[in-house]
Amino acid sequence: MQFGGLVAVNHFSIQLRPGELVGLIGPNGAGKTTVFNMITGTYAPTSGRTLWLGEEITRLPVHGITARGIARTFQNIRLFTDMTVLENVMVSLHHKLPVRFWEAMLGLPSYRREEARMLDRAMHFLQELGLAHLASEKAGGLPYGQQRRLEIARALATKPRLLLLDEPAAGMNPLETMELAELVREIRGRYNLTIFLIEHDMKFVMRLCERIKVLDYGITIAEGTPAEIQKHPEVIKAYLGDAQYA
Repeated sequence: MQFGGLVAVNHFSIQLRPGELVGLIGPNGAGKTTVFNMITGTYAPTSGRTLWLGEEITRLPVHGITARGIARTFQNIRLFTDMTVLENVMVSLHHKLPVRFWEAMLGLPSYRREEARMLDRAMHFLQELGLAHLASEKAGGLPYGQQRRLEIARALATKPRLLLLDEPAAGMNPLETMELAELVREIRGRYNLTIFLIEHDMKFVMRLCERIKVLDYGITIAEGTPAEIQKHPEVIKAYLGDAQYA
């Protein structure tokens, strides 16, 4: 991915296997979020291509990629802050609502039935993320950690097979981070997900991910298991220092 004379990501390649939990790490400006933006259709790569279940999706629009089963959260939280917690999740369900627009406009029974199902489904995801008691609250008024959980709930509502989490633990305290790690493990199993995440909290990454890829200035400098990454000389020097991560 090139922006003018700047090559943000160069010769990046990764294959995600079903059910894997993979981490992408590197310093600020390494190109991590750019990788996510290319996968999800925010950016069309300057060269190269993205394949999903054998189909090339490189230049599909964002909604087309979402409809194929790829969902994400964002480094900078992007909730509809003036809408309720419940409404934020319902937004993600509308694209699967099997009614025509005129049925909704006329308020026909078929639409009301589907809307009731959609409401139940949205409440299900809020329950799963521990947010059901906040359903009627404005999303913008939630504490930071709960806003992160709401973003995950909204992503899950699109019925993904691949979930991309961009710095999900950012702004969380140690207890919230530990609870989030357990939540990520749980939703992977419960929803049969493949999860690809970006994170700066090295303890979180090392304890959670099964495989890790490391970027520096848009170039891959290491890839392997957490144990291999911890021992990699370039990674130790650039990112981990002398700290030991259990």
